[in-house]
Amino acid sequence: MRLLLPLLAIAAASTSILAQSNCSAGASPTITLATMNPFAGTSLYGHPNYPNNPGPTYTGFSYLFDLTTIAAIDLTRIDLDLYDDGNLVQVNPTTTVTSPNQVGATVTIEVYAIPGVAWAGNELTQANWILWGTGTLTVANFHQDSIALFNPPITLPVGLSAVAIRIPPTTTGPNPGPLHPMLDPATTIPAVYTDAVITIDHLQFQRECWTALLASPAHTQSIEFHYHALTGYANWTSFGTGCGTSVPLLTLTARPVVGTTVSFQTQNILPNSLFCFLMLGFTPDPVGLGLGSFGMPGCNLYLQLGSPITTNLGGVNSGTSTSQLQIPNDASYSGIVLYGQSAPMAGSSFFASNGLCVAFGLF
Repeated sequence: MRLLLPLLAIAAASTSILAQSNCSAGASPTITLATMNPFAGTSLYGHPNYPNNPGPTYTGFSYLFDLTTIAAIDLTRIDLDLYDDGNLVQVNPTTTVTSPNQVGATVTIEVYAIPGVAWAGNELTQANWILWGTGTLTVANFHQDSIALFNPPITLPVGLSAVAIRIPPTTTGPNPGPLHPMLDPATTIPAVYTDAVITIDHLQFQRECWTALLASPAHTQSIEFHYHALTGYANWTSFGTGCGTSVPLLTLTARPVVGTTVSFQTQNILPNSLFCFLMLGFTPDPVGLGLGSFGMPGCNLYLQLGSPITTNLGGVNSGTSTSQLQIPNDASYSGIVLYGQSAPMAGSSFFASNGLCVAFGLF
């Protein structure tokens, strides 16, 4: 269905059209990206001088990584896998020690960032980093989520940023002292961690913050990142009600992500209906214009009468009509809002569906 380009030409001629939307490519629901799910490490990272106490200047360990985002995000939580619950640790082939049980202890952790650069070359110089926010970490049993909550969330910008997360020793709660994360001791450098919004690369453990004590990059860390993207989330909503002996229902079969093809689907069409019109435009009538004077009592038009409207005629199969719309793979389409309504034809009569508000997004 080649409707999009003519419609976009109309939108470009009138910016006020887009301002009348009642949906938008806005913030996303919570998204989780995990390096291991479920947690599955079999070793732990010890602080310098482990299993003895670290030196008096020890300020904790850190995770370093490069974060690339296609939209600004709010980091709301991270989960770690800590081995600080009183279990035995095999220090070497002949020696075991018991880890301190710190389950329930809390500590304030810090998130640092340097927008626009990677972390390599900055790992030894704390002065290069900006403290971006803090959160509260609660220690849990190993292979369970030790949750760090950020309230308020930590907002990270679009593009590349170096990120460092510092976890200091606990100072209150049971058995205060350094914490010890679990890891996968594999010797193959992990792949990049990525989803539709963020990419995490060069994730590496630093046994003591801002020192040369970097662990091998081959080890897979046990971290889950929970965040909201602040913009770019493709979505659609229904508004108004349809009409007719069998009320037609217009839906979208997938979220309208740029670079994909979405299907407008009208269901509940009367048997023996042959055709269904799909109408698309940029200016809605949220209240609906009554169509009684047009021979359609009880029906409403949810596109602004007199505004530019494009129509497509589709067939009906088993009470359903489907029309496809290809959204170009162009980031500039993100944020465009399109409105739709369908009108099946049964005999010589038309019926109207609900309206749709469709917001194109990046993901």
